[in-house]
Amino acid sequence: MRVLLVDDNENFLETLTGFVKTFPFVEIVGRAISGENAVKLVSKLKPDLVLMDVVMPGISGFETTRLLKSFENPPRILLLSFSDNPEYRSESLKAGADGYLAKTDISSGLLRTISSIIPLNPGAVL
Repeated sequence: MRVLLVDDNENFLETLTGFVKTFPFVEIVGRAISGENAVKLVSKLKPDLVLMDVVMPGISGFETTRLLKSFENPPRILLLSFSDNPEYRSESLKAGADGYLAKTDISSGLLRTISSIIPLNPGAVL
């Protein structure tokens, strides 16, 4: 599975990269620090999945999701936020995201959430 990581916080992006690399079925094809950069990279790299922060300077994760979902054959998008805010969950669905996960739940819930978005083959489980 080809994955693009998007977050404006370099420290979190490094942590997420390290964690996602532990999944043998994932290839991180790129990283972006803004929604604008994510749109360019999705066009170029054609990832299967984008893991993206909700709150970023410039265009938000919600708006970036709307833009990406307008592409032909858009990637699946999982929006991430430090807040497990019901309003963010609702806005994520309205924007067209395939899922939403609080960053505090990544270590316990990322694999489950990814597999609910993109079915994994049986050999992909950790």
